[in-house]
Parts: sequence; structure tokens; C-alpha cells
Amino acid sequence: MLFAIAAFLFLLCGYNLWGAEPVELKINYGAVSAAYSPVWIGHEEGIFAKYGFKTDPKLIGAATEVQALLGGSLDIVNGGPELVDARLQGADVFYVAGMVNRFVFSLYSRPDLQKLADLKGKAIGATQPNSSTDFASRILLKEAGLIPGKDSQILYVKGVPEILAAIIQGTVAAGILSPPTTLKARQAGLKELVNITEKNIPVIQAGVGTTGAFIKNHPDLLKRYLQAYVEALKFIRSEPAKTKKVIAKFTKTTSQDDLDESYRSFLVAWEKSPYVSTAAIQTLIDFSQHPAAKSAKPNQFIDNAFIAELERSGFIEQVYRQ
Repeated sequence: MLFAIAAFLFLLCGYNLWGAEPVELKINYGAVSAAYSPVWIGHEEGIFAKYGFKTDPKLIGAATEVQALLGGSLDIVNGGPELVDARLQGADVFYVAGMVNRFVFSLYSRPDLQKLADLKGKAIGATQPNSSTDFASRILLKEAGLIPGKDSQILYVKGVPEILAAIIQGTVAAGILSPPTTLKARQAGLKELVNITEKNIPVIQAGVGTTGAFIKNHPDLLKRYLQAYVEALKFIRSEPAKTKKVIAKFTKTTSQDDLDESYRSFLVAWEKSPYVSTAAIQTLIDFSQHPAAKSAKPNQFIDNAFIAELERSGFIEQVYRQ
């Protein structure tokens, strides 16, 4: 009850209640994708500052974010599926909140391709190894009975816009795209070979993670960060115009059609109570090449205790009443 009252009073205030000196919190976002809008909103709209943090989100992708977390360059990662393999390899890392617990992607291709099986002997574009686009590529190839690296090659080209450019230039035959690049692909005359979103595949496309040591040593900071994160999610739902302006800034997008597509596509994927999905973790375990994956269980990779506390205390409900 006391926590709920304090949370209510805090929500009415627009300033830092944890002292004059904000805590510097080192965070990232894993890709130039609207999936990470809660992080961008938290920073740009002063929500992280309201909860006592000084933040400067950096673009650090799947290839280096785990090393940055373990090396202390990041306190919290807002990234993709890479923490699963990192933990299987012995890293002390956990997911503490879900951001997007399913793929919000489409596979676009040259117009002459008719089905997934047509990718045999061809290359498919993804961003980075162990990224969400990499996992999506592998899942689709498996569905078509194709073996990555043998029947089809996965070509890593850094970012989603670069995947689109690679398809247009003929470097790859198809690629995994997310909004708003999906709209640009349609405008370029490319073909949506598979609407991956409609398949509703449980997976960590984007999630919040940190180290076991940070959870143990700084539970108060983590709790406050997730409180701010929940409030950012609510802001996104209630302030679509302001949200699109922030998306425009971080994606360097000026097209209103692009912004509308991004917002519409991800709005249904952002959950009010952002638990990490055990089914999403299981998908990643199933596709891991690490020997330890055979006996791994989803709960080994998840700490949902903080989100559970926010829900149980009434904090999340109170946020959405404002």
C-alpha cells in the first residue's frame, strides 16, 4: 500500500525524487529500429531523468553489446536475442524485461522469387550474427528445408537499411526487414515473400538485460529503470504524435508514411506488463548451436521478479490510469 501511494505521488511529479545528483546509467539500443522506441522515449521525454538517471543511449548492436555489458561499458542492455548464447557460454547475464517478444519482421525479395524454397543457392540478408534478423533468417530457412551455410548463405550487412540496399543491388536475393523499411521495400517494387509478424513466432526481438552482479548489487537502480520503462510504454500509447517525432529523430526518417507504419506495427507488440516470455526464450534455445542448449531451460535466462513486483504492487496499473 505504501509503495502504491508513493508511486501515485511520484507520478504526479515531474522531477527527480532521488536527490539532486542523477545517477549516470550507461544504456544502449540494439538497432535503428522503432522496436527500441521505449528507450528513446525514456531519454527524450525526460522519463529516465524523472526517475533519477542521467542517460545517453548509444547505438551498440548484437556484435558488441554483450562484451560492453560484461566489460562495464554498459549497465543495462536494450538488445536482441544474443544474451541466450552469451549465458550458455558462461556469461552472468539475464533478461529482466521483454520489449518485443515476437518478430515484427517481413522477408522481402526480388519480384521473381515465389516461395521460400526459391532461396536455395541464394543469399539472404541479415544485420549481424546472433541478431534478431539472423535468427529470423535461420527459422525461415529451416521451415523451407534449407540449411544455412549449405543450401543458402546468410550475408551480414550491418543494418536493416543496408539489407534493403543489398536486395535492390542484387547482392542478396532476399532479406529480413522491419518497419519502416518494409514500406520502402514495397515502394521499390520488392515482394513480401513472408509476413513473419503474422506467424506470431515467440522470440526476443528486443529485450532488456543486465548482469547477475548488477541485479544483486543495484536492485534499486534496476527497479527504477524498469519503472521508467513502463512509464515510457504508457507514453507511447497515449502520445502517438510525440512518439513519432522521437522515432523520426533516431531513425532519421522524415516520411510521415514511414513513421505511421513503424508506430502501427510495433504498438501491438509492446506489452503493458513487459514480462520476458519463456516461449520466446525457448525458441532461441532451440536454435542455439551451443552444446549446453540441449539441457537448458528458459528460466535459466530470465529474472521477471522486478516486473512481477511492479505489477503486484499496483504500480503498472497506476501508470496506465494517468
